[in-house]
Amino acid sequence: MQAHGQQKFDISVPGTVDSVYATVMAVVNAGPYKKMEPSPELRMVSFRTGASLMTWGQRWLVQVALGIDGQPHVSATVTPRNGQQALDQARIAKLATDFFKRIAAAGVAA
Repeated sequence: MQAHGQQKFDISVPGTVDSVYATVMAVVNAGPYKKMEPSPELRMVSFRTGASLMTWGQRWLVQVALGIDGQPHVSATVTPRNGQQALDQARIAKLATDFFKRIAAAGVAA
């Protein structure tokens, strides 16, 4: 397990870094995410997901950058807001799957 229960996710998305970042921002703006803090010059956004019955919520840091394969990658680092909690691991994995499905469903304009 990583420090503070932190989990990292990364997917390759076809398009340009700018178009993928625009898609990420559209997904974040339309989703159930709170206190969004975008950083367009770095192609990053941070936000949080709310508490559930069993957790205090999570902090997200998402960045779009070129991967070593030359394709844009969306990387997300998700950290439980209450420190390390075993119940957060499954919830974070579920939220990340949903987040990346939303990006795929939104499509990327070239």
